[in-house]
Amino acid sequence: MEEGIMRKYIRYDKLSAEIKDAIYKYWEVAKQKKPDTALDDAMEDWFLHQFDAFMIAKYHTQGDNLRKHFRLDVEIPIRVVELLIESSKDEAEALELIGTIVNISKGGLYFISDIPLELSSIIRVVIDFRAVDTELTDIEALAMVVRQDKRDDNKYGIGVMFSSIYDNGKRNLNIFILKNLSYYLYS
Repeated sequence: MEEGIMRKYIRYDKLSAEIKDAIYKYWEVAKQKKPDTALDDAMEDWFLHQFDAFMIAKYHTQGDNLRKHFRLDVEIPIRVVELLIESSKDEAEALELIGTIVNISKGGLYFISDIPLELSSIIRVVIDFRAVDTELTDIEALAMVVRQDKRDDNKYGIGVMFSSIYDNGKRNLNIFILKNLSYYLYS
């Protein structure tokens, strides 16, 4: 993530006492290794490397210890193109569909679709962040389908894991997540 971008969206003095305590302990350890470590630097590093584990331990109570990243509940439009590499060299021939993301993390997302996708399919997704945050641009990523559920409403829930995020996509994804975590960060 670009230097200092986290500081624009997170204010240490406004964080919940529990998160402040975790960051402070992380800072103390960091100062033992490098005495001139600033609190802001430790906070940024903690959010990049420790935050997901902290949030999963605190909020994911279903015993799901496979998660690496905290999931944020959202409602964002997504466009999906299933890349049919074996049968089509031209992406225009590939299946294109529109869905709605219901949760997202740094590592992947879960969306609702009218059409099922095969497990292990490699797809290209375009996430329409502009629909919910005009400061951000859409992101495009390659992802692998890791889960598919048939829902009661005759739709499909599809979980994907990002394998590659293009251009400023990682930055925009991280900013979106940070900006939308205020309930967890400041309460």
